[in-house]
Amino acid sequence: MSRYVRPEVQALGAYTLDLSPCRFKLDQNEVPWELPRRIKEEVARRLLDREWARYPDFHAARLRERLAAAHDWMPEGVLAGNGSNELLAATMAAVGGPGREILGLAPSFGLYPVFALQSGARYRAIGPRADLALPTDELELEIDRDPRRTVLVASPNNPTGEAIPPATIARWAAKLADADAPLLLDNAYGEFCRFDYRPLLARHPNLVIFRTFSKAWSLAGLRLGYLLGAPDLVSEIVKVKLPYNLGQAGAIAGELALDNAALVERRVRLLVARRAQWRALLAASQEEVFASEANFLLVRNSKERSLLVKGSLAERGIRVRDVSAGPGLEGCLRFSVGTGAALRATARALNGHFSFTGSLSLQEPR
Repeated sequence: MSRYVRPEVQALGAYTLDLSPCRFKLDQNEVPWELPRRIKEEVARRLLDREWARYPDFHAARLRERLAAAHDWMPEGVLAGNGSNELLAATMAAVGGPGREILGLAPSFGLYPVFALQSGARYRAIGPRADLALPTDELELEIDRDPRRTVLVASPNNPTGEAIPPATIARWAAKLADADAPLLLDNAYGEFCRFDYRPLLARHPNLVIFRTFSKAWSLAGLRLGYLLGAPDLVSEIVKVKLPYNLGQAGAIAGELALDNAALVERRVRLLVARRAQWRALLAASQEEVFASEANFLLVRNSKERSLLVKGSLAERGIRVRDVSAGPGLEGCLRFSVGTGAALRATARALNGHFSFTGSLSLQEPR
């Protein structure tokens, strides 16, 4: 530890990731398919025609217009950035601050406390429950007790995959609005979910929705995300985000991805169908598998069995995310929904730990 660093930072655990070689990468919830080469080549061609010596468009105006049209929202209520996490941190800087408390749910995304800390605010998570269901009723009681606090939740939630009904989000937003408090909704896995929260924006100007191109859109390597919110609130967030935060490559790739939305939608449908196959594979045992509205599944075993399963997978080049250090998550592994080949390899690797008799579809998108 360094004496030059704030004690609160020293107390944090660093974000870690297993970087060992693998054949099947099922640990970061990426879509397992690249965008077609023709799209990549067009991104490169357009980038070659741009002036690299000049700063990019301050507002990524073309991308913002496209996103506004795609979501039936006002361009002034759209803000793009270098990943949705950057925008979450910027928003927290705008609404947090010393002496303020940010309410969330547990277990959830591990960087939320970091965003709060960066702003000087205190993060407090409600939960976890023993069954890992999101303690939404308990959070609402906290909102009722003191609605002046910012609320930050993920839906679908990472790592459990549970989604919060829009009616609940709307009720929370209304209660918070009475005390001029915002509701921040991390909707990174929204494309895989049956719920659509975007219609709530017009009725709840304190609601901000964060989305990403890193999951369904196959652009994790280019770091592109955006938020949707009321224009007057977005204009305040702009003041604390870094200028020129989105490079030309990401903006161009986002525009071209939106041009190919039909391709992405087909892939999402296939992944949602395959999610059911993965759940059947993982549930064919005494292990606990949690229902998911995202592109991953959480499995809970005993601590010893979890280590055994993880080791068996690693021996066969299959890397999953060990999330057992999170609150209430002892013995938990998270599986990204992968290709048909990954599904078949996982079934073989788990032979002896799970018995699976269902059929495995190996269809891949074209």
